[in-house]
Amino acid sequence: MKKNTPLQVLQTLEPYLTNNSPLCELTQPGDLLMKFKDKDNDSDFYFNILQYKTDTEFLLLIDWKPMNSNTVSNKQMWIKANLLETYFKNWIDLLRAYENVKTIYDDPIIEAFADEYYTEFEIIDDDANEKPFKTKQILLLNDHLEDIQNRIGEFINEENKTEIQEIISDVIELKANLSKKSKKWVIKNLSLVWAKITKQGPVFMKEFLSETSKFVIKEGVKFIYEKGTELLS
Repeated sequence: MKKNTPLQVLQTLEPYLTNNSPLCELTQPGDLLMKFKDKDNDSDFYFNILQYKTDTEFLLLIDWKPMNSNTVSNKQMWIKANLLETYFKNWIDLLRAYENVKTIYDDPIIEAFADEYYTEFEIIDDDANEKPFKTKQILLLNDHLEDIQNRIGEFINEENKTEIQEIISDVIELKANLSKKSKKWVIKNLSLVWAKITKQGPVFMKEFLSETSKFVIKEGVKFIYEKGTELLS
């Protein structure tokens, strides 16, 4: 496949293979040249590079969503290859603007707890945006998530039913991606799960978050519990 594509095209796309933006991720392109998606699981925003032309001048066919700040519709067009960085940056800027704007859809309590956890456990490795956790860490985190998935249903009542089901859904998705996503993606989404559990109150925190002593998340042997007990005290 590599040698079926002109070197000029591959060299143009190469810098985007190590995209370090916390707002989007490079995914399997299928029949496309390159495919990015918004890291927000509830979003369908994307930036795709579909085709190339090199007959008269070097052109790329791109497709992105949202087109601009005035619409959530997509836009598809041919551009000169040297303009790709500009269009991609504009799309990233839109994602950042969505990330920062405050709306009625936001839950400031969950956001505060998630930020607290993420700040404590954020991975600062140079490859944290690209590389996954080690296999033993993945298995330990999977055990922790399975414990939440298997037992949190015991605490459902009429008042928290929707929130608990949302936690279970988040846990299932996180488990499915432990070996497919980067360290930072895992920690960001794990922090969100913990935040939603924390919002349910001290009973939930003691029941599920005290188990974090089992899970290694940083280089070497460092346990979440060492920080987690500080947060819970």
